[in-house]
Amino acid sequence: MDIDTNRSMSSEAAEYLHRAKACSRAAERTTDPEIREMLLRLVADLTVAALSAASSGSTPPKPAAQAVPREHGRAADKRS
Repeated sequence: MDIDTNRSMSSEAAEYLHRAKACSRAAERTTDPEIREMLLRLVADLTVAALSAASSGSTPPKPAAQAVPREHGRAADKRS
């Protein structure tokens, strides 16, 4: 991903772009086509959110996609 995050932008927009870059790198590394597709959709959603935050200064809607469903965590710990 070649979006310049060094130029002046809101910290919110920069955070969206930072996360989009991380998802892009993960998509390049994964061998699972379904995970890759999900990550690339998330990259697109985060990029749109970053552009919206940078241009309007308002809070854009949260991306619909989630990177990885969590099967473990607090709910799983309570079941154990």
